[in-house]
Amino acid sequence: MDSIKADALQVLILTKNEEPNLQRVLERLTTIEKVIILDSYSTDKTLEIARSFANVVVYERPFDSFAGQCNYGLQLIDSEWVLSLDADYVLTEDFIKETAGFIKQKSENVAYYASFEFLVFGRKLLSNNTTPRAVLFKLNAGSYFDDGHAHRLEIHGPAGNYETKIWHDDRKSLSRWVSNQDGYAIKECKKLTGPAGGNMGMVSKIRKGKIIAPFLVFFHCLFVKRLIFGGWIGWHYTLQRTMVEILLAIRLIEEEKLS
Repeated sequence: MDSIKADALQVLILTKNEEPNLQRVLERLTTIEKVIILDSYSTDKTLEIARSFANVVVYERPFDSFAGQCNYGLQLIDSEWVLSLDADYVLTEDFIKETAGFIKQKSENVAYYASFEFLVFGRKLLSNNTTPRAVLFKLNAGSYFDDGHAHRLEIHGPAGNYETKIWHDDRKSLSRWVSNQDGYAIKECKKLTGPAGGNMGMVSKIRKGKIIAPFLVFFHCLFVKRLIFGGWIGWHYTLQRTMVEILLAIRLIEEEKLS
């Protein structure tokens, strides 16, 4: 496939100690002329890996928030379109072909949402709990805002959808995963107990209730998502998602007792 020109599309990836993932991700992006890595001062081999690719440009900035980091990264882009990826998003050749097609076609859409295939130990799950995310958008048509532990893209215009899925393939250690999830739980706790906590949807209200959410997620993953038929990787994913809700419940209890 021909290279995608840098004035048409550039890729933005945020990194912080992504040595276990970054090589696989960047190997799939060599047909895109410019990939921007915005790093938060990694201490592993992340920058060494990034700089080994001729089409990668590295910038460093202290991390403040995901939205703050993403919006700063957008200022480094000088193409019409942006493909915003996490450092564990692995793209297939079909996904890149579909991206090139969106850029070339004349459409009213200013952004495109992608769904995900979730991989555990490099093997695909039968299904997962992730929701579609806007990953491709025109530079002047999107900006990020923080939402609890997550960051969301506000899109100014109509959006379409990819048919091809992104592979979500995070191979960092369990200890790193638990540490990250605890940090996310703290941010989500502040969101649920903050001023806007009373104006949230049913899912957030169930999570704020602490007790039911872990059980619901456990049974939802196993039976609604059919991961009980997915072998040990299905159980691995189910227990991880359940642990996320347990961590949040514990943080909510602590917040109530300390306030």
